[in-house]
Amino acid sequence: MRAWLYLSLLAALGSAPPLGGTPGLRAPALPARLLNGSFLSAEATAGKVTVLNFWATWCPPCRAETPDLVAAYQRLRTQGVTFLGIDTTETAPIVETFLSAKDVPYPTAIGGPALYNAYGIAYIPTTIVIDAHGIVRARWSGNVTPDQLAHYVADARAARTSVYVSPAQAQIDTLLAPQQFRLAGSDDQLQAAVQSVADAIDHANALEQQNQETVDDERTQQAEGALLVAVANAERSSAATQQEQLDVLVTLGRGYGEQNRWGDAVRSYQEALSLSPDAPQLVQALSNAYYRLHDYGEMVTQAAHYTRLQPADGDGWSNLGLAYQREGRFSDAARAYEKSLVLLEAQATAQGTQDAIADVADTALDAANVYVSRGDVANAKRLFAKANTFGDQLDPGGSYGALKNNVKERTQEGLIAVTLTHGDARPVVAIAPWSGPDLPGSLGSTLKYRLIVAARADTRVTLRVTGLRAQWIASFCAGGLCSAEHVTFTAPASGVKTYEFQLVPPQAGAQPGHIAVLVNGGGTFWVPPLAS
Repeated sequence: MRAWLYLSLLAALGSAPPLGGTPGLRAPALPARLLNGSFLSAEATAGKVTVLNFWATWCPPCRAETPDLVAAYQRLRTQGVTFLGIDTTETAPIVETFLSAKDVPYPTAIGGPALYNAYGIAYIPTTIVIDAHGIVRARWSGNVTPDQLAHYVADARAARTSVYVSPAQAQIDTLLAPQQFRLAGSDDQLQAAVQSVADAIDHANALEQQNQETVDDERTQQAEGALLVAVANAERSSAATQQEQLDVLVTLGRGYGEQNRWGDAVRSYQEALSLSPDAPQLVQALSNAYYRLHDYGEMVTQAAHYTRLQPADGDGWSNLGLAYQREGRFSDAARAYEKSLVLLEAQATAQGTQDAIADVADTALDAANVYVSRGDVANAKRLFAKANTFGDQLDPGGSYGALKNNVKERTQEGLIAVTLTHGDARPVVAIAPWSGPDLPGSLGSTLKYRLIVAARADTRVTLRVTGLRAQWIASFCAGGLCSAEHVTFTAPASGVKTYEFQLVPPQAGAQPGHIAVLVNGGGTFWVPPLAS
């Protein structure tokens, strides 16, 4: 059974400075620019409980929790609660396409580094609940469940600070309680205590893996980070050799990172590099610390340094591509990602492992989105095709099952987004297997797709099915209503319209043949085959 405790999060943070979005403190200002270019008005949140959700389209847990957030918004919006999504610096066409495809009804802003750092956001998704007086009342990193969010909102209404502690989290808290570790005494006693800390952290991480939905990642990281910092400080005085000093500084950097003290982590890794210049692992750690600080200029410097040290490391080039992408240097990002893909593909061909295959699929998606941001249709299509080639090789029941599904969805959204960026005058359709909840009346044998149309606002669009075999039924469904074989609509202001497209066979196992969707104004879009 889940337990709810109300306690001071500041005590749980130990000596770490409080994050900008810490429960109990006043929320930082929200200078967030909405997708339509306007700024969020003060009236939008004044006197209301506000739910902030920091997310991105490339983040699998963010995509997974979206339906729950939409359902929570529909339930709470009439009760004085407002929602705001804040994306992690992706370009507007990519974000708008996702929001339209998922029917997200609440506003979304593009948040820059200043906003992320103000709220101490290093990982996504992170959900923060602010009460009507502007005080942060809850914070959760990872997928937030509807039950959790309902409790957080209720507590915010009552001006209570809320921290969720599940039984698994309580067990982790006990494992990581600092008072049980005496980091002092003789060398043997100190090393025994250090080993006890390492064992406790390993045990806590195992519990976290087994109970991901109910464990507070940030809370656990804060506790582990405090222990690591304490270990480093205890060992520092006896660190005689250069290697021992390096080990202390690396442990200190790890601990500060776990505590979300990335500025301190940067200084620790810089000091370590002064002892061991050009050590690839240290350069990589420093690059990651700058990424978590959202200092993309410095991240570029360190990521480029790493590729000079390790030119055959495909992941290093991918990290450099990410740094350029976050800084908005899309031409440089494209070149780095292309180099990364050459190396990663060779590795995947040689190894054939799911890890190596997934690395190519995921990197190809990121590279494709760079070309989407540039409005480069041909290269976006080429790299989305590459992502699908490798995504199709992933085991749907394995650890990369979610990525396999996301490849199809992100490809579909990306092709629509690049169409919007490119400004194509003709309507364009993207069709992918459906991954959302079934509509009432759907059969187990029904073939279901998500169909997204991009068209200029206010354009009248007609979709019509062709190639349908006898006794098969095709329908376009949206908003709980379905139209058989054809549908006409007016494109909304976003330029994006989404349907669930269903093909109902006369009996299970029947083959649909070659079916296409025709669009007025020109265009034939083939429906990918599925097994009924």
